[in-house]
Amino acid sequence: MLAPTPEALVPPTKAAWISEWNLFLAMGVAAAVFTIGWLVIASVKYRVRETDEIGPIVDQGPEDVKRGWLTGAVTGGILVVVLITSILGVTYLYNIPASTPNHPSITVDVYAFRYGWNFTYANGYSVIGNLTIPANTTIILNITSKDVFHDLGIAYLDVKADAIPGQWNSLWFQVPTAGIYPDAIRCYELCGPGHAYMTANLTVLSPQAYLQWYDGLKAST
Repeated sequence: MLAPTPEALVPPTKAAWISEWNLFLAMGVAAAVFTIGWLVIASVKYRVRETDEIGPIVDQGPEDVKRGWLTGAVTGGILVVVLITSILGVTYLYNIPASTPNHPSITVDVYAFRYGWNFTYANGYSVIGNLTIPANTTIILNITSKDVFHDLGIAYLDVKADAIPGQWNSLWFQVPTAGIYPDAIRCYELCGPGHAYMTANLTVLSPQAYLQWYDGLKAST
């Protein structure tokens, strides 16, 4: 069973990035319209005509100060909004949600190596090249490397974390739809001649099907 197109996926991580992107896009467009609009108005209103006499530049005094403070306040407000939303977005993406009965989670250890991914479950079962998980569940990946730097990323879900020898990094995600996502897991750090082929499938089962699959496993020796 193949999964729906990646564009149909809107997991929490992707939704967070989309929301952040839309906010920055709206603010950027508004700033561009305001700036360009003011330049057009100023160039028309204050242009020098052939009949005008060019005299010395006159200091507007309080008016110049007022415009300066207004410009600074608007710019500062935009920067504050961008800073706050960025911090909230990053905090949400990197703070792993707590496991609850209504929102369970599972943890899988990931060992990167040239040129593949080894996934080890809590019961000791280990497999290369395919991560099987339940839908609508918080998935926590603890990631490290057995040799050189790698970078595990799932573009469909907008998540990524470095795989560094001797160090553990974590990421989390949820997949709302069951299905098979071929080569969804990739390495995003140039790690050698086999880098382009360092992929793994993402298999998402319904929670009930996952429990049956997991209960039928035997820990690898």
